[in-house]
Amino acid sequence: MRKKHLIALALVLGAGVGGGVYSAENAMSKDAYKAQLHRIEAQAKAQRKACGRLKDNAQDVCELKAKGWEKIAKAQLETRYKPGPEAEKMAKFARADADFAVARERCDALKDRAKDTCVAQAKHDREAAYRLAKVEKVEELNAQKREVKAQRHAQEKAAAAAPRS
Repeated sequence: MRKKHLIALALVLGAGVGGGVYSAENAMSKDAYKAQLHRIEAQAKAQRKACGRLKDNAQDVCELKAKGWEKIAKAQLETRYKPGPEAEKMAKFARADADFAVARERCDALKDRAKDTCVAQAKHDREAAYRLAKVEKVEELNAQKREVKAQRHAQEKAAAAAPRS
């Protein structure tokens, strides 16, 4: 059962969006979006159901992983449906939140100072992921602006070099 989950996760994560200039050609249709959304929800339900065989903290961690996977998959789907730096940032936030929830639940198995340290590290990791996502969004927006400026400059240069009749 675990192998199927990993394969499904790899398929969803592998279908992520790369950087670059965003256009309507990269976006998916509304019907494809809805079909993928239903597939993600069905897979997440199956993952949560599989967690029922576990006990105590392991079950809680498993359920949070399933919920986190669903959240990440939906955010990535949204990124493919409506491409752009903001959607990518939100997908990275979803991953950071999911990782934080799982890490925090794992910390519950610890006691006293070890638990406090574990929770502090989980918070630090989430905050670092948030900061990185924000920086990457700004860099992506700047790259888009440079691309548009370079295209405009090339068009002006071509227009100036074109013979006039």
